[in-house]
Amino acid sequence: MLEAFIRIAGHTDADGQFSFLGFTLEPYVLPLEKLRAPVQDYLDLEEWSTVIYDERLGWTYRPHAIRQYGDFTVNGVGIRARREYSQSPPPDHLRIALFGDSFTAGDDVSDDETWSYLLERVLAAAGVRAEVLNFGAGAYGMDQAYLRWLHQGKTFAPDLVIFGLQPDNLKRNLNVFRQLMNINGPPFSKPRFALAADGLHLLNSPTMPPQQLIAAFENFAAQPLAAHEHYYRSRYVAANWWAGSRLASLLYEALKQDDSTSPNVYGSDSEGGQLGKAIVDAFARDVQQSDAAFIVLHLPLQAHLVWRYNGIAAPFQFLLEYSRETYNYIPFEDSLHPDHANDEFFSATKHYGPELHALLAETVAREVLACLQSGACATARFDDQAAFTFDDELSDD
Repeated sequence: MLEAFIRIAGHTDADGQFSFLGFTLEPYVLPLEKLRAPVQDYLDLEEWSTVIYDERLGWTYRPHAIRQYGDFTVNGVGIRARREYSQSPPPDHLRIALFGDSFTAGDDVSDDETWSYLLERVLAAAGVRAEVLNFGAGAYGMDQAYLRWLHQGKTFAPDLVIFGLQPDNLKRNLNVFRQLMNINGPPFSKPRFALAADGLHLLNSPTMPPQQLIAAFENFAAQPLAAHEHYYRSRYVAANWWAGSRLASLLYEALKQDDSTSPNVYGSDSEGGQLGKAIVDAFARDVQQSDAAFIVLHLPLQAHLVWRYNGIAAPFQFLLEYSRETYNYIPFEDSLHPDHANDEFFSATKHYGPELHALLAETVAREVLACLQSGACATARFDDQAAFTFDDELSDD
């Protein structure tokens, strides 16, 4: 009777996907109508879009774009800044380059509230002239952050490179077509690394142009990249044997493990976890070969802070411990207290608010200067690391 009731009361959409009480039930059907529309919108409005196709990175910011109703400024090379930078750093300035996703880029706060902007000011107050170049970009995976360093960031010859590690992005390591992971994500494909015996092997490079995406979605099973798309394999190929039952599918959807805690995506033995570690290692190795210092900065989500303050072990803890043991490492969470997990410190989209950005800038400045003074962050352009001193007043703040 329950099986019959669910079948009668449920809804089948234009793509043939069945749902009941807000639950999408197996077997899953590729949502072609929902996938086509954003791609077509981008193609129709491409010349006005502030996020554009990039064959190496998947997408990037349009040079000279203005976003967030005027609060987010992009300079001529596509990085968040209200000024331009020369390829060579000034001889008397420490150049720091940041890489990561929207938490590095500073989504939802204004240009002069971002931790990258404030980091320059805190360092200046400590007597250190610095330039901070923000190469962070919204929705980037760890792979795209590393590739942006390879293709653009290293040409600006930074002294220090800070990788904003947001561990939830381990799942982005497994993704090729962004909309399959998040239907509201950018209507682009992205490069994706695969583990090989000789190291990392890059797939979908150059990335598939938006003009080809709709045709790819319509015959996705025939796409060679389908085998490397976790969010196709796990949702649309590997249906459970009992998926013919609507009741069994409903129970599964109601009780299944949240993807955000899945050891199959985030664990040390998972493909996502192994790729994450390999990407960090490759990133660090290339930075160091470029005579720059490499720093891993952990940027926890609000949900991750809640886990921490409730004694819940994160499924990606192995990567944090490895980064701490292997590289110069800044755990931002160590500068926070339980109240910082409250909604008031986050935007509506769960990005850091202005107070967390200010605290992050102070935390990074303090750790960077300590790293410079200790010699752990040796810079080829500055022989006397003792010149980097932190003002006493700031140290006691």
